[in-house]
Amino acid sequence: MSKGLWKTNEWWVSHLNYVEEARRELKLPEKVLIHDITLRDGEQQAGVAFEGDEKVKIAKLLDEAGVDRIEAGMPAVSQEDMKAIKAIANEGLKAKVFAFTRCMKSDADLALKCDVDGVVMEIPSSEHLIRYGYNWPLEST
Repeated sequence: MSKGLWKTNEWWVSHLNYVEEARRELKLPEKVLIHDITLRDGEQQAGVAFEGDEKVKIAKLLDEAGVDRIEAGMPAVSQEDMKAIKAIANEGLKAKVFAFTRCMKSDADLALKCDVDGVVMEIPSSEHLIRYGYNWPLEST
C-alpha cells in the first residue's frame, strides 16, 4: 500500500480505506454531496454560540470550500437565529441552504419565512423528546 494514496502534507484518511478486502465490492458514486451541520449542531457544544454575523461568515466559508448543502440553523430557537438563517439563504451562495425543524407545522412555517431551499425535519421517536421537546402527551403518538 502506497503512503501517497492515504496521506499527504495536505490531507489524511485511514489507510484501511485502501485495503483490498474492504474495497473489493465497493461501488463509489460519481459525486458525493456534502451536507454540513456546523451552524446548528456545532452550537450544541458547551460554550459555543455563534452570533448572526458569525453564522453568515461561516456559511460563506463553507460555500467557498465547496459544501453542497448548509444546514443554517433552527428558526424556532430564536428571532436572532431566524434572522441569521434568512440572511444566509439570501446571500446568493452556490450551496443550498436548509433549516432544521421539529415535525411541527409552526416550525415549518418559520422555515418558509427564512427563504431556505429546503427543510431537514426531525421526527420524534423517544419518550423524552416526545414529552419534553414537543410537549405532546405520549398517549397521542
